[in-house]
Amino acid sequence: MLRDFNKDKITLVKTDGSVAKEHVSALVTANMIYTTDIQLPVEVGDYLLRNIPNGLVEKYEVRNPQYYDAGHVIPAHFQIEVVRAGKSQAQTAVVQGITNNFTGPNSRVNINSTDNSINISSDFSSDQLRDFIKQVKSVLPQLPEGSRELIEGQLIAIEEEAEKPTPAKMRVISALRSIKSVAEGASGNLVAAGIISLIARLL
Repeated sequence: MLRDFNKDKITLVKTDGSVAKEHVSALVTANMIYTTDIQLPVEVGDYLLRNIPNGLVEKYEVRNPQYYDAGHVIPAHFQIEVVRAGKSQAQTAVVQGITNNFTGPNSRVNINSTDNSINISSDFSSDQLRDFIKQVKSVLPQLPEGSRELIEGQLIAIEEEAEKPTPAKMRVISALRSIKSVAEGASGNLVAAGIISLIARLL
């Protein structure tokens, strides 16, 4: 099992389209990805890409990354619950996009989806963010426990930005998209649908 952790190489792409890390050693399965890279800044809503031998690239959406401390035999690691996102893409298309965009700390990659390529010109006022936080917090108790905890974590990031004279747009967008991803996972829940609607007004 420990040897298998180095079987695959994956790339972490953040919700804003920026590439956070490449060539990460991992073990990829149908709905879970394992890695001993405990510094990996993986969050709900991120994407993990894996090149496969036939020249295509698999894309996985992160649903629930969980960190585990070292045990007697297994080292500290992440167990990242994922879902397959769309169809495999031609490797040449993905690599070309990465080559053209990896030019600095704010490099971006298009993941072949309009929804995931953020190009937003609107700014957020502190009042807008506070109103959003207030409305979401009022309905959080009606969500499943797992979803509630994930959303609460992202609300903290938004609260921090709401206290600033000029909120950091990309950090707010990243948190909003993470919340949206969690809410979409709670399909059939009317409260989750309401949260998605609130996010749509901001984005």
